This record gives sequence, C-alpha cells and structure tokens, in this order.
Amino acid sequence: MTALMPLSAHVSTLAQLGNRHGSADVMEAPDLNYQILVPMLVLFGGACIAILFEAMVKGAQRSIVQVFTVGLTLLATLGVLVYNFAQGRFGSYGAGLLMADKPAYIMQMALIVFTVGSMFLFVTHTSTSAREAGGRNSQLESEIHALALFSLFGMVMFVASTNLLMLFIALEVLSLPLYVLCSMDRYRPNRSQEASLKYFLLGVVAAALTLYGIVLTFGATGSFDYQAIAQAAENGVEANFFLGFLFIIAGLFFKIGAVPFHSWVPDVYQGAPTPVTAFMAIATKLAAFGALGRLLTLAVPMNDVDTWKLVIAIAAAVSMAYGAIVAIAQRDVKRLIAYSSIGHAGFILAAFVGSTDGVFTVAGLEITAMSAAIVYLLAYGLATIGAFAVVTLVRDENGKEATDFDSWAGIGRKHPAIGAAFVIYFLSFAGIPLTAGFIGKLSAFAVPWLAGQAWLVVVALLLSAVAAFAYFRFLTVMFFDTPSKNARMVAPQGAVTVIIAVTAILTVLMGVLPTWVISLVSDAGSFLVG
Repeated sequence: MTALMPLSAHVSTLAQLGNRHGSADVMEAPDLNYQILVPMLVLFGGACIAILFEAMVKGAQRSIVQVFTVGLTLLATLGVLVYNFAQGRFGSYGAGLLMADKPAYIMQMALIVFTVGSMFLFVTHTSTSAREAGGRNSQLESEIHALALFSLFGMVMFVASTNLLMLFIALEVLSLPLYVLCSMDRYRPNRSQEASLKYFLLGVVAAALTLYGIVLTFGATGSFDYQAIAQAAENGVEANFFLGFLFIIAGLFFKIGAVPFHSWVPDVYQGAPTPVTAFMAIATKLAAFGALGRLLTLAVPMNDVDTWKLVIAIAAAVSMAYGAIVAIAQRDVKRLIAYSSIGHAGFILAAFVGSTDGVFTVAGLEITAMSAAIVYLLAYGLATIGAFAVVTLVRDENGKEATDFDSWAGIGRKHPAIGAAFVIYFLSFAGIPLTAGFIGKLSAFAVPWLAGQAWLVVVALLLSAVAAFAYFRFLTVMFFDTPSKNARMVAPQGAVTVIIAVTAILTVLMGVLPTWVISLVSDAGSFLVG
C-alpha cells in the first residue's frame, strides 16, 4: 500500500514526476538580497524597541527615551538609504516582492525627512499637553512615536512593492497605526475619536475593495507580480481583470484622498491631532502616490493604456474641481487645507496620465511622470508641514487650538514673522512663481501636455486659479480683519521655530533655484524591472 512505501520510494516517485514535467516546474529559492532590506529592518527593529521601552520605562523619562529611540532609528534608516543609493545598490528582494530602485530610494528618503519634521511637532505637542495639564505623566503621549514608526515601516514597503500581496500587506501595516494615532487628541477627545472611527470604517471598506480587486486580478492573470500581470493581460483576459484592477486603484485613491474616495479627508484632518494630521497629509499621500506610480507603470498592459489614461484623467479633473470649489466655502483652516489636499491629489494625478509614455524633456531636463509627481510632492510636503506647524500655535481662551477663521483674524498683523511664513506656504499651495509650488505644478502639468492631454492642463490651470481664490481669501482674514479678542498665538518652542523657518526657506529656495531638485529627481524617475 502507498501509505507503507518507504521514504526512498516517495522521493524516487517525486523525482520522476519532476523530471516528467520538466525543470520549469521546480520551485527555486527566492533571491534574498539583505543589503536592500537593511533600511526596512532598521526601521522595524527601532519600532519594536520603542514598543518595549513604552512598556518598560516608567515616569517622565519614558517620553525622553522614546524621542531618542525614534530619532536614532530615523537617522540610521536615512543613513543606510543614502549609502545604498550612493553605492548603486539596486535590485529586487524575495523574487521580486520588493524593488530597490531610484524612485523607491528617493521616496523612502523623502518619507524619512518628512517624518522627522512631523516628529518635531509630536514632541512639542506632547510636552505642551503635559505642561498645561500640570505635568502629569499620563499626558506624555510617548506611544505616538512607536506607532508612527510602524506606520512609516509600512510606507517604505508600500513604495517598493512590485507584488499585489506585498502591496496589500504594506497597506495594512501603514494604516492600522494611523487609525490609533487619529484618536489621540486629548484636548478634544470626542471629535478625535469620531474622526478615528470614520477613518477606520471607511479604511476597512477600502481595504476590502483592494483585496477583492487583487483576487479578481489574480484570477484573470494567474499572478500577483506586476510585470507578469501586464504580460498576461496583453495576451487577452476576461473582464475580471479590468474590474479587479479598478478596485485596486480605488483602494489607492482612498489613501491619496482623491474623488470619489475622499469623504474621510475633511473630518479626519480636522479631528485628528494637528501633528498627526501633518504626518498623514504628506507621508500617506507620498507613499500612496509612489505605489500608484509603480503599479500604473509596470502593471498596465500596453493594449489598455488609453483606457487607463482616461480613467486617471477623469479622476484627476474631478478631484481638482471638487477640492478647489468646496475649499472656497470653508471657515476652518484645517478643513481648508483638507479640501485643498483633495485638489492637490488631482493635480498630481494629472502627471500620471503620462506614466506609460516614457521620458519627456522640460526646459532641457528629462523627466518622467513619476519624477514630476515627486517634485510636486516635495513642494507640497514642505508647505504642508510648515502650515500645520503654524496651526499648532493659535489657541483660544482655554488654551486649545483655534482653527476657525474668526480666531485667525488679524494674526498676520500681530505676528508678522509667522504671518509671512504662512503667506509663503499658501502662495506655494497656489503655485505662485518663485515658490516650490510653482515648480511642482510646472512639472506635473508639463507631462500631460507633452503626452497629448492638453485639455487636462487647461482644466488644471483654471482650477488652480479657483483654488488660489480660496487661499487669498484666508490670507485676507489673517492680515486685514479685526483681530480676535478670544484667540492668541503662543510663543513657538524651538522645535516648531526650526520647522517653520526651514520649510519657509526651502519653499522659496526650491522656487528660485529649482534646477538642483529637478536634476536629482529626474534621474530617479524610471522604475527598475526584472
């Protein structure tokens, strides 16, 4: 009987079956390139250590230890990324699950830098909470640092994923800590927890949609790998592929905050603690656009390019229109930035209309859709971090953050230095020349123009003007309205002062001398395949 056959007979039978089917059916061990994986391992290890310190270290020292641990982890990760990039350590890990190429390194380094900026706001926020609450240790929200590290770990995987299963795993790793972070505003716990619940429930729906799309795509193509999906789809597949791929893109649109998956953005931006909002606003958007760019470039079959161009173009146009028009009606600065972020998502999506068209030449420099998007995201990130840093300074009579327009009336006149910095950020949002935002819009709009989508550029320019009206309307309140008697601006601590000064200077510097940024990013706009 078969059950009583000796082990050698089983081995012989398996060998004969393997020879009969050929060597192609023999599974090979994946290539484990640990040099590429080191930055992620450092980040994950630091996050785990931070969790241990959260449980082991007691008293006021816990917050200090957490800040030191997180800072050291971020600097070490950034150092490894810079070294790998400089040494040209490019390639794949685990049979193509993750790819280390120039776009991945650039976006991962940008994620680290913007997270460092957000951490400055975290430190100031938690220390201020503790001081104003009488120094109670319970107010030292040191757990936010470890949660932010775990979310960042998911983000660096997200931008490097070339496999749908890895994409979904990274999506969940980056999302789950964010749901908790959004609920940690101890000034307004009810509003914060409501925002967290909305974000979680809608996030679960988006994750389910993404997972269902992955299942449909695998069923239609027989693979999770991006390039294998494109090759299988070129040979002709059933309608399940289009539906599945559309669901995956819908899940990414949720993280980007693009229409029609934007409904969480205003409430979450307003309800979450401002440092968390700053972290989400740029880091999540940067990671999601990185993942979307890689997916569109590598997984879209050539015979379906025009179809997906149309899908992206429509989503871009609708997001621009909705964000710009609804922003005009806002009377809360955080909701204004939230709706403007929806519009910015549309502007960046416009660049992805040319994601399959290769390299374009703009002002003598070669750029791709991905490099144009990175330039825009860098400009957007600088202005966003700086703007939210200023938001943390305006308080009402109870010491809570005041974000309604009435509380900001006359703030620019009373505090000209802070007001000038805020003007720089909003001019950059509007894409005014000599700011980083102008360079970002120029890069993002040049790609669809050169790709033959001139109508989208015209729409983007018109809606940029509409969005600019919303920004200038708020600046008018800041500088020309009668100052509010119930609001004040607290003296910025050192960390906030550094963030405001650095982001304002870099926003202007990038607008005046853009060549160095575009040159750096233009060399990192092509995805590695293999």
